[in-house]
Amino acid sequence: MSLPDVRSSPSILVVDDQRSVRRMAHRLLSEWGFRVFEAENGEEALEVLQTARHPVQLVMVDVVMPMPDGVEVAREIQQRWPGQRILYMSAYPAEILAHHGLDELDAVFLAKPFTRDELLTKVGEALARPQPGASPHPFPADDPFNFGAGPG
Repeated sequence: MSLPDVRSSPSILVVDDQRSVRRMAHRLLSEWGFRVFEAENGEEALEVLQTARHPVQLVMVDVVMPMPDGVEVAREIQQRWPGQRILYMSAYPAEILAHHGLDELDAVFLAKPFTRDELLTKVGEALARPQPGASPHPFPADDPFNFGAGPG
């Protein structure tokens, strides 16, 4: 698989209560040129988004976290920043995710554990989606990551 050339350096916020997941995602995404922020919970995520110097193009959020859960966090984020792109992730089965309301959403989803290629593919898919209720996406819709190129 060819991996993205992210010369435009989109910013991604990874929200997960498990430090190991945040660190792994941070490392993998940083290796491909993304600017990555981390948050352990919804409160930290809102703080990062509020204080970021530049817009965050994607929020990756774990569905099953201590209160509030990831779906509630995403709803709060989208209420404050309409059109914010969200990538949901979880290791739980569909029944558990449905209980958290994920089945009601038109969402990009990443199953954990994930490989580098799975992560980058889902991130690319999420970033390529139009932002509902927001200004047009700043990246070209036809090939947002110039797939086929490597890092650097």
